Amino acid sequence: MDTTDYALMKRLALVKQLYSHGAEHARSSATIDKIITITSLDHAVEMLLEGVIQTFPPPKSFNGSPGLYFADPARLRAQEFQVERAGFFRLWDQVVAICQEFPEPDAPVLKSEMRSLHLARNDAQHSIKVPSSEFLAEMLAATRTFLDHLLHAAFGITLRQISEALLIRTNEIRQTMELAQAAQAEGSPLHYAGILRLAFTMAQAAAIQQVQIGRFVGIHPPLDLLQSALEETDPDSGLAAGLHNLQHYLTQLHAELANLSLELGLGLERQSFSRFSILTPAVPLLEADGRVHWLESGQDLGWLASQLGHDGCLWLQEYAISTILRWEADGLIGGHVPGVQVQQAVQALDHLIGHKLTIPHPVPVMG
Repeated sequence: MDTTDYALMKRLALVKQLYSHGAEHARSSATIDKIITITSLDHAVEMLLEGVIQTFPPPKSFNGSPGLYFADPARLRAQEFQVERAGFFRLWDQVVAICQEFPEPDAPVLKSEMRSLHLARNDAQHSIKVPSSEFLAEMLAATRTFLDHLLHAAFGITLRQISEALLIRTNEIRQTMELAQAAQAEGSPLHYAGILRLAFTMAQAAAIQQVQIGRFVGIHPPLDLLQSALEETDPDSGLAAGLHNLQHYLTQLHAELANLSLELGLGLERQSFSRFSILTPAVPLLEADGRVHWLESGQDLGWLASQLGHDGCLWLQEYAISTILRWEADGLIGGHVPGVQVQQAVQALDHLIGHKLTIPHPVPVMG
């Protein structure tokens, strides 16, 4: 599969997004969600059919069993094909013919089910006929099987292996995103969220160089500002406790001001960016030598893990990828990306998560 074909990568990423979008809405019994589900699934099928047609040469003939096609193969051979004017049934027949000319001939599966899906989408769109929850559950499973089969036959991958991160052009950022997705596949949502935040921060660091906010954001938080005073103070005294709280407050204040600078300079919407920050276990600080220091975010990791279910992780991924892609499209990322020792960063994150999950730490109260 040619991963440098960005048009194809974008199409396959959208196929996956459409299927995931449909699956998410299928959890609801509301009428509008049912219509969104059936529409998303049908669009995912047609988008993949068009992707196969646009990737491979037109078929020389319409071979194979006539039962694979909706129309008579003899009639199809005499027709001129135009993808922009073709409907579902004609797209299907064209893909069947293309698949028959693969080195190992294949064919799309579940022809009857995909026909039912398409007709149900037409009914929902044109006649406001709402499909039942039972029918949608069947179509969800059938569509997944269809997509996986055709993706593997045409491109050697499955739906699960498609990553929207493939659309990110910057290698270092894309590879870090892929590490995050590997952590998610291994059932480690906290590591997933942390590594995803690392990729996002790498993109931020590159984008900051192109706008006039780097002077403040590049300043590290005042972790050691009060260290001398703390060393000369009785650790059990109230003054020491107050200094610790002040140090924590200054660190959080720096983070808030840095976030505000990023919002203004990089076009980040405050509510979404705040949610993204809350759903990550720590903030990565990129050192000049490429090492990464993780600043604890302060929230309870047990609570955070409970927020990082399917929907939470999907939202994190969509927000990070859409933001990074926008920065790339705006020309903010395309040159130098700060070198990061990713392996060291992942190990440090693993240590922080393991330490915080096994040893409870009181969170300083800011007043």
